[in-house]
Amino acid sequence: MKKKTVLLIAFAVSFLMVLAGCGSSSNFGVTVNEDLNVEITAENASEEMAGTAGTFSVKDGDSVQIEPSFDEGTVLVEFFPINGSDGDLDAEDIVSGGEPTFDVEVSGTEPIVCGFEAGDYMVRATVKETTNGTAVISVFNEEAADPWTKVASAQEAAAGAGNMDEFDVPAQLKINDQTFTDPEFSHQDGVAQAYYESGAIGVSVRKACGIYGGPMTDRDLESFPQHWTQQVGDDADDVVDCYGMEKGSAIVIQWGNEAEFYTVTSQGLGGEEYGMDETTVEWLENEID
Repeated sequence: MKKKTVLLIAFAVSFLMVLAGCGSSSNFGVTVNEDLNVEITAENASEEMAGTAGTFSVKDGDSVQIEPSFDEGTVLVEFFPINGSDGDLDAEDIVSGGEPTFDVEVSGTEPIVCGFEAGDYMVRATVKETTNGTAVISVFNEEAADPWTKVASAQEAAAGAGNMDEFDVPAQLKINDQTFTDPEFSHQDGVAQAYYESGAIGVSVRKACGIYGGPMTDRDLESFPQHWTQQVGDDADDVVDCYGMEKGSAIVIQWGNEAEFYTVTSQGLGGEEYGMDETTVEWLENEID
């Protein structure tokens, strides 16, 4: 699993435009949020609106992750190197007088992972077409401490969690038409995990019993516009909670009670989200124990 670290920010610029005569506003800002990450905010942002923030420091071994949540539109994000010779130049001087080391057009909701040389950068974001939504830019280090303790088997994961007798998952996991094999097992603070990966999709299966402190999913459930329930079988009490961008295609599913609680999470790894249909949800609930 990857652990994020914070960005070092020294300067931020944002722009606000009020559209006269129509009563609606157009906002576009590049600011620093409470976690010290760069946050891009767009509200009816029009083409060519822009903002700049820095200093954004990338260390050896770091990767940059851009996590957009745009309902519409596209934003160009550029990273301009800040050289020691730049001295007291302000953000606009650095941006207007240099060439970006890296640039990427950002849209939709799929995270983007970028890798480039260690150094200090100025981050500039420019609207390419009318945009609504937010994006967060952060860094993570592949070699950072992993809170999950890796083990060799599901039984060891259950034992490491310390509060369950068993953790049974399929050796071969099927989600819609995608097949996942050879899971990696781990545990963290009362939670056992089996992690599968195939192509650009990762799937985590987690189980907790009683009191636990580890996360049941790495996704923010409040970020999904759809939350619904699915009954499994004939028992009206056998219900799975589903979260996703649209009903019938779940990204996160949860079921259980205070004694035993389960979560399955699908995570796109640079590709599109891969939701679980109703047949898959029922199969997973029946196969995992």
